Amino acid sequence: MTSFIIVAKDKEKRLGYARDYCAELNIDPLDITLIERDMETKNAQSIGIEDVKNMQKKIFLKPFKSHTKAIIIEESHLLTNEAQNALLKVLEEPPMHTILILASETKETFLPTIISRCKVIELEKDKVALSEKELEEYKEFITSLPNLSIGEKLKKAEILAKDKEKGIEWIGKLILTLREKIIEAPDTLDTPDTLNTLRALIKLSTLLRTTNANPRFAIENTLLTL
Repeated sequence: MTSFIIVAKDKEKRLGYARDYCAELNIDPLDITLIERDMETKNAQSIGIEDVKNMQKKIFLKPFKSHTKAIIIEESHLLTNEAQNALLKVLEEPPMHTILILASETKETFLPTIISRCKVIELEKDKVALSEKELEEYKEFITSLPNLSIGEKLKKAEILAKDKEKGIEWIGKLILTLREKIIEAPDTLDTPDTLNTLRALIKLSTLLRTTNANPRFAIENTLLTL
């Protein structure tokens, strides 16, 4: 089995690339399984271990019309650590005639063991320019976040929610700063707090950009868990 991580902020771009790649391999649409988070469940903001177990039931089946079949996990940056560990077993003992594609906004939320077993394809590398002053402000916020009082977190959420677009931009820059921190010190990827903070912020950004969720409630909920 060949495994890929396709990275792009634009969902249509990464999913389009995955489908085009399948077309190049002459994989019939009937042999392409797309796995997405279930928005109707209470855990709609993550892809959990049950989703991976359901995928495992399909992944060992033989292709129906093609020589090869494909499993595409969309928004795989939302995979929980438990789900990734379950997925790792599939990557370690891959079935024949199958390709696995993890379509994701970022590669930073994946466990190092997942990344090491996949070919990473980054379709875009958008850079948001941060001034030194901004960078220091975001770094300071990240450092102080665990020690902020409930009142301080609620106040920050109130400020960010006043202008949804500016709030999304601010969260995006916070994510960028945290990514830079990980790049500067790769060992932090193995630190649960760092990885969980990054994943929580990416989930929040995705939620605000793709749904009509109440911004203040969503931001409050995220900050209070960090």
